[in-house]
Amino acid sequence: MTRKFGQKKTTSAAPSSRIAQAVSTNHATPRPLRGTAYREASVVFESGYSLRCIVLDYTKTGVRLRFPTNEVLPPRLIVKAAAVGISGPARVIWQHNSEVGLELI
Repeated sequence: MTRKFGQKKTTSAAPSSRIAQAVSTNHATPRPLRGTAYREASVVFESGYSLRCIVLDYTKTGVRLRFPTNEVLPPRLIVKAAAVGISGPARVIWQHNSEVGLELI
């Protein structure tokens, strides 16, 4: 279908209903509540090498960290963030530039 100049575009759903659907809090599996933090932490590789970082947010199952530089992390490491009560083994879930998401195991 072609539109002529000045004709309005027709849509299948009202914009307000599309927005309501996009920001709906009714999800099949709700995301856990996250604690927001900006606290110092470190990660330790199996070799003993340690890197300092910052905790951006965390849950009981994972943590998001930011490093001062882009780092390539091994798949498994130890995370130490005493300021937010996290210490133990973790698995890298995602990594984008200087940020990384870890699953606590």
